[in-house]
Amino acid sequence: MRLKFWTILIESALLIVAVVGIASAINIWQNSSSYPDGGCQQTLVVGKSVKGISIEACQLNGSNPDAENTLLVIGTIHGDEPDGKRVIVELEASGTPKNTNIWLIRDGNPDGANLATRRNANEVDINRNFPIKWKPSDPLARTYSGPSPASEPETLALMNAVTTIKPTRIVVFHQPYAQIDCPPERSTAISDRLSQLTGFKSECIPGEKSGSPTNTYTGTFTIWANATFPETTAVTFELGLTTMDAKIHTIAKAMRTIAADPSS
Repeated sequence: MRLKFWTILIESALLIVAVVGIASAINIWQNSSSYPDGGCQQTLVVGKSVKGISIEACQLNGSNPDAENTLLVIGTIHGDEPDGKRVIVELEASGTPKNTNIWLIRDGNPDGANLATRRNANEVDINRNFPIKWKPSDPLARTYSGPSPASEPETLALMNAVTTIKPTRIVVFHQPYAQIDCPPERSTAISDRLSQLTGFKSECIPGEKSGSPTNTYTGTFTIWANATFPETTAVTFELGLTTMDAKIHTIAKAMRTIAADPSS
């Protein structure tokens, strides 16, 4: 009797272990397959740089064009602020969460990136060249706004991207202030949510930080996007001088979260 008891006990224990193992394997499989494979399900050339380099928008694999929220993430506009492109690479590594629509532009100023300079190949600051609240400025200034509004092909490319994609949320990365700016003409809901998710402070960035003598921003991408598209909220996310890989991963995860949450 005693032998039979221990046999039953051992068999029961083995059965429990097997069930737990199967459940664990199913859980691992579900987690690993929660996103489709990375890459682009669609790529659009939205324009070219001064030197003819294509500026591309990638619709992340698994995106649903009918999703309530469409997120556009722009890795960089200033050529000497490259870390936002690392967020794009992280996002490209896997597809989108269920029922979301994510578009990515890795580099909005490829000539500036190749030259390691803030401005484009015409020595214009793209982020002062948009045709809302544009003002002329000194051509020698690091924030030179160009000879006229939207004079630069990179400006036109980013305008075309927003017009074509019609995002409800836009996050554009800059450096080096390590904070999330106030969205022009919008509530701080998205900035505050990103702050909660990433640990970066949500705080308005005064124009004087970027060399504006009037302490106001003029002709920026976010000013143009929010003034032109009532259903869109565009916000500037300033990374620090350098960003640890773990923090890049956290920021990429935050992008997926706000893509899935239209209330952000």
